[in-house]
Amino acid sequence: MSERGLRIKIYGVRGSYSPTKMSNTKIGVNTTCVYAEIGNFNLIFDAGSGVINCGKEIMQRYSAQQNSVANWKTHLFFTHLHIDHLNGFPYFPMLYSPQSEIHCFSPKILDHSLPDVVQQMINPPYFPVCYHELPCKFVFNQIKELNTIYFNNEGYEINSLPELQESGWKIKISCMRNLTHPKGGGFFYKMETDSGISVVLATDTEGFIGGDQRLINFAKDADLLVHDAHYTPEEYPDFQGFGHSTYEMACEIANKAGVKKLLLTHHDPDRTDAALFNIEQKARELFPFTKIATEDMILEF
Repeated sequence: MSERGLRIKIYGVRGSYSPTKMSNTKIGVNTTCVYAEIGNFNLIFDAGSGVINCGKEIMQRYSAQQNSVANWKTHLFFTHLHIDHLNGFPYFPMLYSPQSEIHCFSPKILDHSLPDVVQQMINPPYFPVCYHELPCKFVFNQIKELNTIYFNNEGYEINSLPELQESGWKIKISCMRNLTHPKGGGFFYKMETDSGISVVLATDTEGFIGGDQRLINFAKDADLLVHDAHYTPEEYPDFQGFGHSTYEMACEIANKAGVKKLLLTHHDPDRTDAALFNIEQKARELFPFTKIATEDMILEF
């Protein structure tokens, strides 16, 4: 890990569903999951199918420290509750350890809270295990726009805007409502460390003419912007209003926000490696510091 202490690993990069015919893809087949490791904190963003491999690796590390770590804590943030961002959760290995303590953070989408959704998913007839049979401990946090979650050595605290605290924290997670995704929207997250690193996650979002000004302000000067790029500009007219962006939209946000790096994600499940690397090259003409997100990609700050 770098001196500044933030390590990000990508575990899932596809949108909608996992590819069904691309077994040899170098890009990856799992749906959205991004992991951030800062000191002793494990932060996961979304629980698409990529969260399964993410959980396996966390469990391996905790198992190696079994005598020194009593509670295996994980912090899991959901951008929204669509199935491609949830489909790995019933298979998340940490659900099945009595030492595991899973702290979940999610907005309420329409009239549905995360506990309601999870208890429906992990129950017959949808799943062979009942939610109440799981040995792990859950802590559910329903968050709202302008909430800020502060992490320190003792744990975390959720504050609303008037109660912001500007000292004593190691990690700060800011929340912004994403209004462009259909049927309830979702959240953008900005993760900041006390060493001055900032990373913004903006998946399942659709652009505006001139760029989404709220997102541009939210991502201002970030070290990394992870942004939806599900469609090509040629495809977009047929899918306008579906709540996803093109690489041109993502590059416009990156340029206007002045971010240092752009990572394109939420790839169409039918997009081949060659097509995705072609998108990467075209995007670099608009924003030179662009990469296509791939599974197992590691970024250190």
